[in-house]
Amino acid sequence: MRYVIVALAAAVVIGTLAEADDSSAMLSAGSIVFTKSTPVRMAAEDLYVSPNAVRIRFAFENPTAKDVETIVAFPLPDIATWDFAESAIGTVTGDSKNFIGFKAVIDGKPVAVTVEQRAFSKGKDVTAQLVAAGAVINPVTDGGYEKLGKLPKEKKKALIAAGLAQGDGADEFYPQWIVKTKFYWTQKFPAKKTVVIEHAYQPVTGQSFFTTAYHKHADKDLFGDLNYCIDARTWASLAARTGANQNPSEGTRLMNTFETSYILATAGNWQGPIGKFHLTLDKLKPDNILSLCWDGELKKTGATTFEFSKDNFAPKRDIHLAVFENAGPQ
Repeated sequence: MRYVIVALAAAVVIGTLAEADDSSAMLSAGSIVFTKSTPVRMAAEDLYVSPNAVRIRFAFENPTAKDVETIVAFPLPDIATWDFAESAIGTVTGDSKNFIGFKAVIDGKPVAVTVEQRAFSKGKDVTAQLVAAGAVINPVTDGGYEKLGKLPKEKKKALIAAGLAQGDGADEFYPQWIVKTKFYWTQKFPAKKTVVIEHAYQPVTGQSFFTTAYHKHADKDLFGDLNYCIDARTWASLAARTGANQNPSEGTRLMNTFETSYILATAGNWQGPIGKFHLTLDKLKPDNILSLCWDGELKKTGATTFEFSKDNFAPKRDIHLAVFENAGPQ
């Protein structure tokens, strides 16, 4: 397979200035999965990805003479609660269960989904223990960490003793469980027919700050190690905006980096490759810079969009997207 580096740049945009330590973490999500192998095949997939939204339209065909019924699941990203006790998570809604605003439509009609959210520690389901203690299962939304901090001292110390938290039980209390959430429903695929499944959600996009000057001076502790196949032309554009030739101590301009991930390569228990695959990437503003590693040719189709199409597509790579936006006046 040919390895193609993709980096797509434009000119300057004026944004709002933010504090340099105001960053948040990205989480990877993907698409629906079948819970058992089926003869159903994916005739088409139309995928849209931006830092603000993911939208997918599937056309599933059942080529057999028998109806097929299976559980269709959508697993939300796992939440390692200790990661976000003092560091921000990326974009999430205020709903602790549906924290990415997932919605599904089947043949044009909204589908009723069942939601299951459970907590695990060292591979063991500890949901019941947390519920008994009055603890918030998913604390990353709606002031959840503050609510955990207000638990009675004896409850907190019991959770610490059980290995479900760390701290002194008074001023310090850090949860140590993983939150797993999934939506699911039963789906029927009639014989010799096509079912269209559409779903949409808000990705957990991370935000950080970037300047080529710090990268030039090898200060990766502050600005990370970007792995988005940024080519020389795009790096030059980024450098021109951020003042890469300056010494960082003399002051350089910052850019916001929005990182979005979509799990594309994982098998979904349907038969064969995707019959017709179409991808749209959207950098949201004409002057933003978009970069990612991709196997294939992305074509610019609008002021902010880039597209890719292929028949009989078997993805081997997930989508890890970086969008750069000026953080203030230049």
